[in-house]
Amino acid sequence: MRFSYKPIVERFNIPRPTLIEWKKRIKTEPRNWRVKHLRYLQNQVLLEAETINELSLIGIKEEEIFIFSSCLYLEGKRKFMPLNEFKKLLKEFAYTKQNSVEFRHNFAKEIWNIELDDGSGRQIADYYKLFDLLDKLTLFQYFVLFTMVSDFVEDIAQKIDMGERFGLIGKTWQELHSLSKEFSQQSIKSKFFKILI
Repeated sequence: MRFSYKPIVERFNIPRPTLIEWKKRIKTEPRNWRVKHLRYLQNQVLLEAETINELSLIGIKEEEIFIFSSCLYLEGKRKFMPLNEFKKLLKEFAYTKQNSVEFRHNFAKEIWNIELDDGSGRQIADYYKLFDLLDKLTLFQYFVLFTMVSDFVEDIAQKIDMGERFGLIGKTWQELHSLSKEFSQQSIKSKFFKILI
């Protein structure tokens, strides 16, 4: 079976000539690390494609991707995190204290939109639905979803360079407006159309 290098080039940014050079060694040096790595990357791309098909059947909503991605972005996380570690981060993010002016912006209001019943007037992010979704996923489904969201967040970080400032505090109204646009429903739909219901 022939395998197109395009998915590997797009997914991992490995130049096509490099992959062709690695392929030349398949028959002559089957134990070479390049040959093994090429096989691994081919398998990874195929597995991810199958897993994306599985995720499309689960019923993921834009709101879940919005909370997932805004948490990773505002907490400055890009690398894969074990599920329990991410859930802990997500819960802490949901209960972020909101006593600065930045939390009055519409972008913040979209994230922290559920009022607590304790009379404090504080609001939390709706992480419960995302927890329910995460609990349904296999480990590899979670890995693929995390990778997709992390790539989305990294693309946004490239467009809106805010340095090492994490969270909302210290961000200008213009930066928050830009973030609102980048994390919009339309933006999420266009990036995650393969898996959203």
